[in-house]
Amino acid sequence: MTLATQVNDILAQNPAILPADIAAQLSVSETEVIQHMPSEMVTLISAEHYLEILKDLKTWGELTVVIDVDGSIFEIVGHFPRGVEKFGYYNLGDQRTPLKGHLKMDNVANIALISKPFHGVETKSIQALGSSGRVIFKAYLRRDKEKKFLTEQLEKFDALKKLANQ
Repeated sequence: MTLATQVNDILAQNPAILPADIAAQLSVSETEVIQHMPSEMVTLISAEHYLEILKDLKTWGELTVVIDVDGSIFEIVGHFPRGVEKFGYYNLGDQRTPLKGHLKMDNVANIALISKPFHGVETKSIQALGSSGRVIFKAYLRRDKEKKFLTEQLEKFDALKKLANQ
């Protein structure tokens, strides 16, 4: 049975399961799972667009940035920081947000746009997939008081899908 078939079978049984949990179940990387998820859930974008996407994210307003380290989840809600490319890194630093850091530019294999349920609610995220098979970070779209995605963010998310064909 192919990996795509296994991933699709698991998602058919439990659409809300996390890609990391599927990866653990199948003994593969989270990136491999994401790359084999159904096309209605995932749009993969070439790493050549990484810098363009990073620069665009700072215009999206507040996002929830998630960093998962060995099952421990760190979340930061706020603007994605501005950055400067230097010495092979995209150096994050911005007064608007506590999020700071250094993203290694040549460590990105793909960017994934993921739309899938989690805890009974649809989620949408931009995920930087590392060449090691691990997810570098996830940036989730925010919702308004009526629990609907913010219109401007949703439009920007959908517009990013066009990069998949370039």
